[in-house]
Amino acid sequence: MTRYQEALAAAARGWPVVPLRPHDKAPALRGWEHEATTDRDRIRQWWVHRPYNIGIACGPAGLLVVDLDVPHGREAFARRAWQHGAEDPRDTYAVATAGGGEHRYFLAPEVPLGNSVGRVAPHVDTRGIGGYVVAAGSRVGGRRYRVLRDLPVAPVPGWLVDVLAPPPSEELDIPVQRPSPRRVGAYRDAVVAGELERVREARPGVRAHVVFTAACRLGELVGAGWLDAHVAADLLLDAASVHEGVEGWTGREARHHVDNGIALGRRRPRALR
Repeated sequence: MTRYQEALAAAARGWPVVPLRPHDKAPALRGWEHEATTDRDRIRQWWVHRPYNIGIACGPAGLLVVDLDVPHGREAFARRAWQHGAEDPRDTYAVATAGGGEHRYFLAPEVPLGNSVGRVAPHVDTRGIGGYVVAAGSRVGGRRYRVLRDLPVAPVPGWLVDVLAPPPSEELDIPVQRPSPRRVGAYRDAVVAGELERVREARPGVRAHVVFTAACRLGELVGAGWLDAHVAADLLLDAASVHEGVEGWTGREARHHVDNGIALGRRRPRALR
């Protein structure tokens, strides 16, 4: 397949893609995380002009990708799994990198995880929220990234979440007065109104980021029990509908960012004291 077709294939999986420089790993656009999209028309506009490599924005895609460098990354990762009494987690979608390494794709856990370098083991890095991964079909140094195992994306192993998750903050034993329902309602309404206005006023090029972050904030209210998840999604989709048909924006893309943002936000419930 061509790189354009590979980009479409990744987007069809629900993974927002972004162009990387031809034969390179660097993003071709500033603000790449804001630009990543699953919209076919936008993807065609990018790849019809140049043979860009393909990047996948891991956070919006709901992925945690483990990057195993050669020559020792695979062995180090397997050894770390065995130390936790688990098998080497190989049964998942995987891509062979141009340098001979391997990217293993996992479904992101409920705990928000960012990027790491060598935290799991030497020669083992991870890409999550705020990171991207070079996708199958890309070419670097004359070599091609290719699908190594075309399997369903497996959930991230529990032991790996334990290794990567930030330590829980210590809670002080101080009595906390619960906010009144009136105060909660006023605060919730102000947050919702502000985020919906941000979505309506978002400019092309940053809309995906604005919708995603707005959904995260409303998701925090959902997680706190102050807002119904379906109500939050409906409000956001209605606000985003003003952009449909403008420079390739679609309702499907809006739904993708809304669902991912609410799911992430509700894992971090909003606290009001």
